[in-house]
Amino acid sequence: MKKIFSLLLMGGFLIMFGAFVSEEPMNDGPYVFEQGKKLLVRWVEDSVAKKKSLSQKNYSKFKSKDETYFNPKYLFSDYKNEDLKTFDFQGVEKIAALSDIHGQYGLFIKILRNNGIIDDQNQWIFGEGHFVIVGDVFDRGDKVQECLWFIYQLEQQAAAAGGKVHYLLGNHEVMVLTGDLRYIHDKYRATEQLFQMPYWQIFGPESVLGAWIRTKPITMSINDIQFVHGGLSPALAASKIDATEINSIFKDQIIDAVPADSIYNNPKIKFLDGSQGPIWYRGYFRDSTFTESQLDAILSYFDKNHIVVGHTSQYRVESHFNSKVILVDSSIKVGQSGEILLIENGEYFIGNADGDRRPLE
Repeated sequence: MKKIFSLLLMGGFLIMFGAFVSEEPMNDGPYVFEQGKKLLVRWVEDSVAKKKSLSQKNYSKFKSKDETYFNPKYLFSDYKNEDLKTFDFQGVEKIAALSDIHGQYGLFIKILRNNGIIDDQNQWIFGEGHFVIVGDVFDRGDKVQECLWFIYQLEQQAAAAGGKVHYLLGNHEVMVLTGDLRYIHDKYRATEQLFQMPYWQIFGPESVLGAWIRTKPITMSINDIQFVHGGLSPALAASKIDATEINSIFKDQIIDAVPADSIYNNPKIKFLDGSQGPIWYRGYFRDSTFTESQLDAILSYFDKNHIVVGHTSQYRVESHFNSKVILVDSSIKVGQSGEILLIENGEYFIGNADGDRRPLE
């Protein structure tokens, strides 16, 4: 494989694309964009960029190679996504959570199938349960698009059954949307070249997935648990910034900050998107001075008993500080194994990729 570069002037910015050329044909997509009353579908097939317009009348004629992750009927449904209107859910009896999928679609599906979230046809079977993805679907792996469309469809299936899929934004979602593309897979460099668009613009507000991702919160809670990708630091609690403000600042001021913007001159924004902010914090596991009393103060501020986080990779789901912090980044990103947190009527379990369970200790 070799790398070639080209330059493109877009919106006043000089952008360098690295195109990765391989002897093997490359496939990617689909990517769907708003185009007036129609939708424009763009994809890469055998290393050739293709496109097609879809409407309410003709979408059923569009055939995807794998409808288990992309079925265009979900583009024209009546489903209304309201993730940024509610941040707290009570009375939920079944909860499942994992994080840091990083484009590992096959392993992601295996974990969900073997732990009763989806069936063999990748359809929701978790009933009225809530399934939380604690950030970082993007980057590293080469099946990011498959993961995103699958979650997009699963969210609608869950809602129809009275359940809920929550997709929280992690640092890698925010990085991609703000133009930091250090960790995207080589495959997406080729897509940039073929589309003549930078990857962050492919997920701009005019794209279906880009608009959908922008509705997703940074943090939310179910019962007595606060979910957030990185963590809630003592500095964050001391700042008196609550979950609603965290979500609104990321949505309105950070996520659409393309590379030329100077939003980080704002101290609050710089803090929230920094090492003590909710998508980057690792202090529970990496700060030797962090104490359980500090954690208790954080939990008291957010009025919760537990925090579930991703971001800091281990090879198993782990509990810390007497189960007040539960880490669900089980290194799915490596593509070899992974685990899921399962909560049923207040009891905590861990399910592995084969569906075997053990109690959370």
